[in-house]
Amino acid sequence: MKHALLLLPAFALLASCAITPEQRVNAALRDAGVPPRVASCMAERMAAKLSIEQLKELKSLAKAQEPGEKMSAKHILKRVAAIGDPEVVEVTSRAAIGCYIAG
Repeated sequence: MKHALLLLPAFALLASCAITPEQRVNAALRDAGVPPRVASCMAERMAAKLSIEQLKELKSLAKAQEPGEKMSAKHILKRVAAIGDPEVVEVTSRAAIGCYIAG
């Protein structure tokens, strides 16, 4: 039992290193060309409102993107609409519009 208690801090440290869904969304948006400040803002809003499965659907945003290419809010929304999930479209639309306006 003592050995198990000694491992608790190690497990806690490993758990703190885990990548959160918000961090994954942020990275995917940046990879897709979304400006970092906007990506961070959008990721926070999207991770709070979408399921893990819905967030996985959004990985397609980063595919087929030219290196260094920036995506406008209109381009993001067009690609998200192609996913076909109305909730994903709504949440992403609100996040993109709000975050691009906030700058």
